[in-house]
Amino acid sequence: MRIGIVGSAGCGKTTLAHNLASHLQVPYIQDHVLGVLRENGRDSWRGVNDVVQRRRIREEALKRKISAETEHDAFVSDKTVIDYLAYWLQNQSEHEERHNNQAFVDQCRAAAARYDALVFLPYREQVDFAVGRNQDPTHNLKVAAHKRGLLALWNLPVVEAPYAFSEDIGPWFDRHLARFAPPPAAEPTQEVEP
Repeated sequence: MRIGIVGSAGCGKTTLAHNLASHLQVPYIQDHVLGVLRENGRDSWRGVNDVVQRRRIREEALKRKISAETEHDAFVSDKTVIDYLAYWLQNQSEHEERHNNQAFVDQCRAAAARYDALVFLPYREQVDFAVGRNQDPTHNLKVAAHKRGLLALWNLPVVEAPYAFSEDIGPWFDRHLARFAPPPAAEPTQEVEP
């Protein structure tokens, strides 16, 4: 199964993605934005004011995300290409020429078609502090709306499901995602010679 976890800041994407990947025994695909920011000497978007630098960071992170997801037949992806596109629409698109916007959208749409299921975690008005996490509820609401809108517009296989940080992942998976799992492979039959 190729599963993506989508949602606004602080809603539990990383916790759920780690727990789900462990439960399914498939690779966990990390968010690549923070890694690219760190390579550029930053621990968050604060202070990255140059539009071209912001575009290059977003494009490089998207390239790495798509590459990592393409390497595996099954995975759980923390912060999907839907999330990447929502932040592009929120923070970058108004500064870009049409061809840059279209290229980013096209890459995200093609990559989104690979997911077997996407889990949309509910918006949370109050989120815990973390480096690089936006604490502004209005900003996070706008981003959540972008994400939910993209899922609907592109008619992607989505489940809206809350996840409590301490919740047992097995029953949670059975309730929300089991229907997306491929049927078990049939046992090969052995012919018996008379």
